[in-house]
Amino acid sequence: MELSEVNVIKETSFPRGWQKAAAFIEEEGIFRTIGGPKEGFPEVIERKEIIDTCQMLIFTGEAITQIEKGVMHPLFPFRQKQLEAYCHQFTTKYVENWLQLPYNDPHKFKYLYLDRFLYPIDQLEAMRKNLAVLVKEQISSNRVQAITWQPAQDRYNDEPPCLQIIQVIYLGKDDNGQDKVDLRLYWRSRDINAVQANIICLNRAFQHFFLKPNHCQIERWLDYSSSLHCYQDRLQDLHKAAWYARNENQFFIDTPLCPYPYNFK
Repeated sequence: MELSEVNVIKETSFPRGWQKAAAFIEEEGIFRTIGGPKEGFPEVIERKEIIDTCQMLIFTGEAITQIEKGVMHPLFPFRQKQLEAYCHQFTTKYVENWLQLPYNDPHKFKYLYLDRFLYPIDQLEAMRKNLAVLVKEQISSNRVQAITWQPAQDRYNDEPPCLQIIQVIYLGKDDNGQDKVDLRLYWRSRDINAVQANIICLNRAFQHFFLKPNHCQIERWLDYSSSLHCYQDRLQDLHKAAWYARNENQFFIDTPLCPYPYNFK
């Protein structure tokens, strides 16, 4: 029996932070077999081999700007077309079209994050309104959050949402009078090969739904993954990413790299 190793990464470089997380998986991760009964077929047990860790990524400074610009590590598996397609899933128009698809349509995923945030209750509207009160009154709160988990659907779901909670902590105004927030995310499960796209596209959605309407900027992005892992069949790609332009424990990532801007509409 082994316990997953725990790691905290503090970075002002978004691509370098991702590379450090990949390196930790390769060097300190433990092999686990995950899976469970397939929905509708309880006799079928799906098994997946992963190398697993528990990690917290903390981005500040230039890393926040890089997230906004879509700056990614050169060996991150998403390219511009894939990133734009993924970010499109975080638009209201995409969700509306997705909801119209029949249940058994091959293009209909088990969930969309934006669907979980908007239906059956518009949690993002509540976050926008609650944050507006905090800005107006110049106070803070730990109650401005949204969740994706829906017990009625997810208690036996073989594909429940990976992202569980988003929380916004209002920090007040900085020395220039700019309203700032601390953004915190909790993931029950996370593929290292999705991390940068996750963050970039979620940022687009957050900006649109509750940050820009309240004229708030992100001071820190705190991203906690209870299980940050790589599937066994992707270990060769993980190794390449972990050692890209690297000398022992020195990670040489210059910026800007691979900027893929996406306009939220």
